[in-house]
Amino acid sequence: QHHLTMASLRLAMRPLSRSTVVRMAGRTASTAMETEEFIVYPRERPGLDYSLNWSLNKNGVTPSGDAYRLTKASAAAKVGKAGSVSAGAKAAPEAGESSLSIGAFEDALAAAKAALEKAPKLYVCEGDVPGTRIPCRVITESGDLAATAMASILERMPRKAEASVLPVTCFVTPGGMDFEGFLVEQGDGVIYDESAVVADVVLSGAAASPAKLLASIKTAAEEIQK
Repeated sequence: QHHLTMASLRLAMRPLSRSTVVRMAGRTASTAMETEEFIVYPRERPGLDYSLNWSLNKNGVTPSGDAYRLTKASAAAKVGKAGSVSAGAKAAPEAGESSLSIGAFEDALAAAKAALEKAPKLYVCEGDVPGTRIPCRVITESGDLAATAMASILERMPRKAEASVLPVTCFVTPGGMDFEGFLVEQGDGVIYDESAVVADVVLSGAAASPAKLLASIKTAAEEIQK
């Protein structure tokens, strides 16, 4: 039931290029100064968190602008307007277990990551899937969606000092093509432990709604626990 794709494994094992490292330093803030002997990185500041950027790179997203890690609803309220979330929405389909093929999901995942990388700001919301102790990360360029995710969807979880990859990762981009789906896989042994079971959720275009996000992460968490 759980799938480890060669494409995702190759991406995880691919060494980081020097240009990728510089981009992860936060090129919109100030450009890293290079000499023949060393690279001088800009100081960290709000929107430029090296731990967060490294963890996002493991998710396959290299921010081109600022990225903000949100672990509290109060902090998220500063980036957008939180809304209520109605229950009862239909969850996104699971790739490989429905009419949605794994190949189609991977294409949509790559497109969502590319769209997120172009955004001037990214918001990375972290909390537990409702009713579980399964940590979830939501990556989006929408401040309102981020605020809603923190206030009305994700449950508060113990905050880790260092940002890290989480079992459920959601790529949510209202500006992308219309798509919804999720994929459950075994850990690749590189980014995730081989014994882990993880899920990627993609919601883009019209499907990038709070109600769809809530339903989809709950379904993905249920599949992880089977």
